[in-house]
Amino acid sequence: MRAKVDKSAADRISHYRRIIAFRNILIHGYANVDDRLVWDVVKTNLPVLEREVEALLEESEDD
Repeated sequence: MRAKVDKSAADRISHYRRIIAFRNILIHGYANVDDRLVWDVVKTNLPVLEREVEALLEESEDD
């Protein structure tokens, strides 16, 4: 899996490849998704992703 739009921005997102893979599982394998796993990802990983994306957006506003 590659960052298609901006490799330098993608590299600043922790585990972006895992995020993309998780998205693909959710989209294409919804019948086999463990709700507890999804909830754990939301609680533990989403706050980190949110901070990283907010930092990228702030930088883009400054440019």
